Amino acid sequence: MKIKSKDAEKFTEYYRKKHVTGTYDQQRQKSVYRRDKRQKELGIFLDLLDKKQGEKVLELGCSSGFLTEHLGKVIAIDTSNDMLEIAHSKNPESKCLPGDMFKIPFKKESFDKVVTMRVWNHLDKVDLRKALKEVKRVLKPEGHLIFDAEEKSFLRRFVSFFYKRIFKTTGYVIYQYSLKEIKKMLREEGFIIEKGKYLNHKVGRQIVFRIRSI
Repeated sequence: MKIKSKDAEKFTEYYRKKHVTGTYDQQRQKSVYRRDKRQKELGIFLDLLDKKQGEKVLELGCSSGFLTEHLGKVIAIDTSNDMLEIAHSKNPESKCLPGDMFKIPFKKESFDKVVTMRVWNHLDKVDLRKALKEVKRVLKPEGHLIFDAEEKSFLRRFVSFFYKRIFKTTGYVIYQYSLKEIKKMLREEGFIIEKGKYLNHKVGRQIVFRIRSI
């Protein structure tokens, strides 16, 4: 089985493009609504992560470091060198390394917690399962994973399609999942949901999960 699908390869290349990395933060902070939503999102992630002193934490797909900035000592990986530089500039305590979430460059059972923010909603079911398997490999027994997913909503897909074309925003394709689909995948890949919180958008919802390896 190939490590990455063609779609995942395209996703990787998309976030290496200069016009994406160079405008990423600006686009996501350009309205009061988006700034407020990002702060609420950040609060939810930090609450569910609940990082304790001495815990070894890995961030997957750190992008421009919106979450990295608040994690203190953390190892963060991304496939974009430009994004890694931006992330590290926001948190000098972080160790930002080139790496792929489908082949995490660390040994088995290396981390207490893994977190990934607004990354896995770009993965289809096949790639999402591959990413879950790789996280389970690097997590310690009973370790935790915090991630988010877009809840299925036809109206949100419809609105998003036209929003991107009108306002010329960047962003790769979003895959949406029902809670039932997520639960099934997690159970089959050896995880159990401990907590979950909803983040309401103007249209549709995002679910942030704290799950435990079993």
